[in-house]
Amino acid sequence: MTTHLLWAFSTFALGGPQRRFLTLAGALGDEYRHSVFAMDGCYDAADAVPDLDLRIVEGKAEKGALVSRANLAMMREILERERPDLLLTSNWGAVEWIVANRGVPHLHFEDGFGPDERPDAQNPKRLWARRVLFRKRSLRFVAPSQVLADTFRDAWKTKPERVNLIPNGVDCARFALPERSGAPVIGTVAALRAEKRIDRLIDAFDKAAIPGAGLLIVGDGPERAALEARAGEGVAFAGAQDDVAPFLARMTHFAMSSDTEQMPISLVEAMASGLPVVATDVGDTRAMVCEANRPFIVAPETDALAEAMRRLVAEPELAGEIAASNAVKARVQYGLDTMAGRYDSLFRALTGQSERVHQTGT
Repeated sequence: MTTHLLWAFSTFALGGPQRRFLTLAGALGDEYRHSVFAMDGCYDAADAVPDLDLRIVEGKAEKGALVSRANLAMMREILERERPDLLLTSNWGAVEWIVANRGVPHLHFEDGFGPDERPDAQNPKRLWARRVLFRKRSLRFVAPSQVLADTFRDAWKTKPERVNLIPNGVDCARFALPERSGAPVIGTVAALRAEKRIDRLIDAFDKAAIPGAGLLIVGDGPERAALEARAGEGVAFAGAQDDVAPFLARMTHFAMSSDTEQMPISLVEAMASGLPVVATDVGDTRAMVCEANRPFIVAPETDALAEAMRRLVAEPELAGEIAASNAVKARVQYGLDTMAGRYDSLFRALTGQSERVHQTGT
């Protein structure tokens, strides 16, 4: 007998939550079957893993007010028809499911913040709405970062025992540890949205003025045209990629320039690829990298990011030591087996099933 999981996303375009889901669904194996509903009707991420047994639930939600009667009716009809063992909802865009659900065990994920949801600058209406909606007794939650777990407790007034801290994990075996030589290639993997501040990364790269260096930007999004217009010599845009491993293998240093993150999957992938990291000090970033890398996790300012780039590139022996330590830490703490085992235990607890030992073989 399989456990039926119904996943509701605001969109199923390829992003961090969707990438985690695809990785997790593959790791959990045949004991689970997965149905996916996207509020905006976009299912592009399903093409990223074409051999995954994934069922699309047709439908599209109305945009507008926090709670739409039409949306609630549609969601309740889906729940009645699909009869999932567990409902899993992702982020602000799927909170209407909290109102619609009348009895299915329910796990809600919060993964990070847009520009108006940072821990230090949250949208007041969303802050109030989360406090009200998250009181529902049947709800349990997942936070991928300690910063976000603290936000559940302090900002949203959620009881800590209802929040599960499960760091994101990746299949580290997918990421090679190549011998890197030649001119520096500083790279990033990110959705090209405003809060990722790729404009800051481009400006910091230009300001660092590292001889012979290139900047490789992997990802796509609404900011791309403006960023391409801003970029100078040595900056390349690779677009969105289903498999980022070959692009990480081309990099010598990884960079993140965001105003807001929590526990970014792209950072774990970079660590698993054996890369030293320059990043803004947001979310759990500083705690994620190895100790020797932490001096290069800096304030979210262009000058600080540029100086960290210069220093790290100028110390290749230290960068090599950091790269090796990051690769080890990724495999020990953020491997796919660890993440999948934690989710398997949580899903079984919420659906009243017996515990089992989870092994993915990775």
